[in-house]
Amino acid sequence: MRVFGLLFCLMSLPALAMTELTTQIHDIDYGMKPKDEVLILLTSGHVAKVLPENKVLLSKFALEKTKGKWFKVTMDDNRFISGLEPTTPFLPAVIKTRSDQKVRSEYVPTTIASMDIAKKYFREARYNPKDSQCFNRAMVWSYEWWRDHSLKSNKLLIYFTRNYIRRYNFEWWFHIAPYVHIMENGKVVERVMDVKYSRGPSEFTRWTNLFMRNDAPCQVITKYSDYADHPYSGECYIQRTNMYTYQPADLQMNEAWGYTKDKFNMDEVRGAYLEAYDERL
Repeated sequence: MRVFGLLFCLMSLPALAMTELTTQIHDIDYGMKPKDEVLILLTSGHVAKVLPENKVLLSKFALEKTKGKWFKVTMDDNRFISGLEPTTPFLPAVIKTRSDQKVRSEYVPTTIASMDIAKKYFREARYNPKDSQCFNRAMVWSYEWWRDHSLKSNKLLIYFTRNYIRRYNFEWWFHIAPYVHIMENGKVVERVMDVKYSRGPSEFTRWTNLFMRNDAPCQVITKYSDYADHPYSGECYIQRTNMYTYQPADLQMNEAWGYTKDKFNMDEVRGAYLEAYDERL
């Protein structure tokens, strides 16, 4: 096993304990065979499971019953759902935006002058060993780099296909982290700044291989629907976006309405601090 793969597995161990999440239901995958476990894709990024014979619990997950609602989901150490209760949102709801509100200005990320400076920013980023949601960590890191250094970073999403999730019993359907542009040896390079799972700025493939247990290359996409419409094709996808993106829902909104965020949503920032670092702004 590769060193980084082992590191990822070790850091994932706490997530295997009994887990409670306040989240919404993003999608449900019933599988291709009658005995396939039902996958419940949560907006937190987690993949929970229900046995197909558990008809009582499955009846609660009909999308028309769960759409837009928040739940406290309890999972056992194998990520099977053992409890489901309606609740109020822990994090701010997505702000609805009219379809005529479109941002036309081009987003221009900062180019960091050297790899040494990028490493300095990486070391400055706050780390918390607690289990937290990746989009909240990414939001705090991006926000603080912008606040403290006027750094306009980007974000990179990796989406895991249903085939990959089922083959490896994988616990997430997406992961997100900031990435930056750095001047190195006379050219601009892209490096992921995932303070939770990396030791420094990482090349894209090095970063995706932390999570891809088969080292599969991830197809680069430009629209969320390139993943959503082909959830069984390939192993993984990656998508670039700007630093204001919070969750995949933002990219769905961009595609449906042509709206792109051009500033930080401070409700999302405050929610990110609270969930990831137990801190109120």
